Amino acid sequence: MTNLKKVIYIGGVARSGTSWIGQIFNSIPNVTFRFQPLFAYEFRGAIDEDSSKREYDKFYEDLFQSKSAFLTQKDKVESGVYPEFEKIKEEVLVFKENRFQSFIEPMLRKSQKICFVGVIRNPNATLYSWSKNKKEFPEGSDILKEWRFGNCKNEGNEDYFGYYKWKEVANNYLDLEKKYPERVHLIYYDDFVKNAHKQTEEMFKKMGVDFSDQTKDFIEKSGNSTDLNYYSVFKGGNNKDKWKESFPSYISNEIKNDLKGTRLERFLK
Repeated sequence: MTNLKKVIYIGGVARSGTSWIGQIFNSIPNVTFRFQPLFAYEFRGAIDEDSSKREYDKFYEDLFQSKSAFLTQKDKVESGVYPEFEKIKEEVLVFKENRFQSFIEPMLRKSQKICFVGVIRNPNATLYSWSKNKKEFPEGSDILKEWRFGNCKNEGNEDYFGYYKWKEVANNYLDLEKKYPERVHLIYYDDFVKNAHKQTEEMFKKMGVDFSDQTKDFIEKSGNSTDLNYYSVFKGGNNKDKWKESFPSYISNEIKNDLKGTRLERFLK
């Protein structure tokens, strides 16, 4: 057994800001951060929705000890796309996933060791960012044809691209917040970027981790530095409304009308 004391799962659909939130957690000296382990070759298929508490806890322990290049995103750290942080007495595991959303509720229900941070971003901004990412939006695809179902990218039950998947995930997170209020913390991305320092302090307090000088420095640097890499966490300021410049108005109007009067309408503001 390791000295692992706490596990925090960061979830959100692709292009919702989970990489940035992940690196904010990674800035904590006693945190071990891992990238999309359920998609990683060494852990793919290790657990599913029907796994037992023992199997989930073993997964967390094994992940905590693993130092594979994919899980640590070694290439992004070495290239500067992700920062490198000083680590001391690591005892908290934090990992992020954009796929396998159906695993979250069983994990929370069966293992008291785990907490969850869900990131929800304006669906227009999420879809816009996806459509501009050449590595995730297949060449030759048309956002006007793909925005609802994301069939150009979704290959199985584990994938969550497109507007209807965004709706499914957002509704699921709101349900989880009601069901597990002590262990679930939701982030509305647009609110978070307006005051990342304060929002981070509130998030850390609920998750039971400490705000460090490294965290403060990273939040400031990520807001003031710019790296145009698709996966960079250094975006140089608030780009939350960039989608309004060129995103098809037909899509945004359809989304607005679909969400009107529902609990998800708040994420359009």
